[in-house]
Amino acid sequence: MEHKFNDLPGASRIWIYQASRELEKKEKIEIIEKATRFVTAWNSHGNDLEAGATILHNQFLLLGVNEDETGASGCSIDKSFRFIQNLEKRYNISFLDRSKVAFFIEKKVHLLPVSELKMKIDTGTITKDTLIFNNLVDNKRDLEHKWIIPVKDSWMRKYFL
Repeated sequence: MEHKFNDLPGASRIWIYQASRELEKKEKIEIIEKATRFVTAWNSHGNDLEAGATILHNQFLLLGVNEDETGASGCSIDKSFRFIQNLEKRYNISFLDRSKVAFFIEKKVHLLPVSELKMKIDTGTITKDTLIFNNLVDNKRDLEHKWIIPVKDSWMRKYFL
């Protein structure tokens, strides 16, 4: 059962996979085609999942499931993880590397290594009002309202106390 990501209800569970680099146009087309095929066939214990996929900002692959219909089980989540790993191998890109933080600066995604964050704050490159991607949001409603937020409202606020 295929459903588009945008049609999923706000309470739908989501997973955000941050690419280690901006996707090229051809890659984006191929990846969303593969992701659409994956979510169309995605199931949990033989029950089809009402799921969708999208790519945002040419950098983030999102999978979503309406768990009001059928919940994603551990096995189905493992299937999605293997799908992501296969994409990584096919496109020589990482979607699972958590050593970089994404910021939205001048309407463009910028990835910074965690090890450089303090220095970027000290030099004023990152301020408390710089926008950061909060990839920990876990439902579609929060994606719309809590995904791109000022640093002062994120886990990084501790650097500005």
